[in-house]
Amino acid sequence: MPASSGHDSEGETLDVVAQRLAQFAATYPHLPLYSRLAAAASADPAVAALLTAARPGQARPVLLLAALHDLVLRSPDVPAARWYTSVGGRSPDPGAGDDPWPDVRTTCLDHADDLRSTIATRSTQTNEVNRAVYVAVLLVAAAADVPSSPVALVELGCSAGLLLGLDRYHIRLAAPTPPGSPVGGSCVLGSPSSPVHCQGSLRQGSAAFPVAAGLPTIVERVGLDRAPVALSDADEVRWLEACLWPDQPERLARFRAAVDLLRPDPPLVVTGDMVDDVGSVAHSARAVASALAGPDAHLVVMSAWALTYVRRDRRPLIASALAELAADGRPVSWITAEPPGAVPGIIPPADVPPGGETVLALRRWRAGTELPPAVVGLAHPHAPWLHLL
Repeated sequence: MPASSGHDSEGETLDVVAQRLAQFAATYPHLPLYSRLAAAASADPAVAALLTAARPGQARPVLLLAALHDLVLRSPDVPAARWYTSVGGRSPDPGAGDDPWPDVRTTCLDHADDLRSTIATRSTQTNEVNRAVYVAVLLVAAAADVPSSPVALVELGCSAGLLLGLDRYHIRLAAPTPPGSPVGGSCVLGSPSSPVHCQGSLRQGSAAFPVAAGLPTIVERVGLDRAPVALSDADEVRWLEACLWPDQPERLARFRAAVDLLRPDPPLVVTGDMVDDVGSVAHSARAVASALAGPDAHLVVMSAWALTYVRRDRRPLIASALAELAADGRPVSWITAEPPGAVPGIIPPADVPPGGETVLALRRWRAGTELPPAVVGLAHPHAPWLHLL
C-alpha cells in the first residue's frame, strides 16, 4: 500500500513505527548519530514508512538503521556516508550544530527501493564479541570441579560463531580499584598476544574472580543457529557489521578483528533449531571431543542473549536434552548470559542494578545428577562491567 495510507497490510502502521523511532531516540540520547536519525525519521513519514515493509514483528528502529548502515558499507560514496565512522566519515557533533539528517534523508529517498528490499527480507542479527568476557568467566566457573577435562563447546544462537573463539582472544578482566588507590589489578584469559581485545571491569562490591583459574582446553566447538553466518560469506558478514552501531566504533573494530582472526580457521556452525536440535548437535560435538582428547570430555552448552528469543514454554526442553546427555555420568554444563527470568530453573537476584540486565548463570550435571543451579553474577549486556556474586 502507498505510504500515504499510513499502513502496510502485513506490517505495522506508520504511527506505530514513528512512535518506536521516537522512543529509540529518547532511550539512546548518548548516541550522536543514531539518536539524531531516529528522532528525525520519527517526524518524517517518507522515511519512517520504509520500516513498514518489515516482516511481522520485525519493524524495529534498529532494522531501519541497520539497513541504512548496510547501504553505506556497500556504497560508501552515498551522501550519508560522511557521517559514518565505519567507512571513514565522522560522527556528528551536536554541540557544533552538525545535522546529518539532510544527507541521510537524501540517501534514504534516493535508495528507497533498495532499503525497502533489505528491510523486507532481513532481521537484525548481531555477534557482540565483547560478550566473550562473561562467557569466559562462566566457562571457568563451569570447569572449576573438572579443570582437567577437555571441553566440547556448543553455542546456541551462534550467528557467525565468534564467541566460540574466545580462547583465541585477549580477554582482560579488571578488578575494582581499591579505595585510595589510583589503579586496580586485572587478569587476562585467553591469548595475551591476540589482536582481538575484549575487556570488562568488576564493579565495587563484586566477589573476586579466581585469578589462578585459566580457561579449560577447548578441543571441539560447534555453533547452532537457524540462520548461521559463514565467515567466508562477505555479504552475510557485512550484514552482521551493519547491525552494529557506528556510534560505537570500538565494537566495530573488535568485530572486524575477530572476523579476520577466525576466518582462516572458522568454527563449525550448523543450521538448526536450538531446542529441537541441541541434543543431536551436542552429542556429535562431545563425540568428536572424546575422539580427540579422551572419553572424559566436558560438554558445555552456552547461550548469550539467544534464549530470550525462544518461546518460554520450549526453553525447559533444552535442560531435558542436556539431562539425557548427562545420564551416562559424564560432565555436562549449561552456561547462560540472558535477561532475568529467561532461563528455566534460574532465579535472578531480587535487586538487579540499572544496566545489569544480563544474569550470568550455571546449570551442571555431574555423575548423572543435576547440581543446584547457580547464579554467578550480573553484567551489562555487552560486558563492559560485571558484578560477581
